[in-house]
Amino acid sequence: MSAQHPIDGLDCSQSLTLDLRTQDLWRNALLNYQDSRLELCSEGTHVILSHYFERFSPASSQWMEYSYKVPLAELVHWIMASGQLNVERSGTASRPGKKHSGSPRHA
Repeated sequence: MSAQHPIDGLDCSQSLTLDLRTQDLWRNALLNYQDSRLELCSEGTHVILSHYFERFSPASSQWMEYSYKVPLAELVHWIMASGQLNVERSGTASRPGKKHSGSPRHA
């Protein structure tokens, strides 16, 4: 049911399904299908986020796929610059499993 990936030069054979939805509308004999996937290209240089939509009925079938390609290095930089930093170390008085939060780290 999945479409050929539209981004040239990237062989993404494995993906992580983030969201999967189907909806059956039996009175109209219609099936709606959606999925969102996160993939790492085989070269390991880019992450691809894809959203696939399909609408199927006995009379016709239509699909569309949106794909966003991001260099992995830029994604990691964004996470480090925008995310919440948690620091743990040995020798602290905190209880195991409790995390200390710090300020977001900016590069």
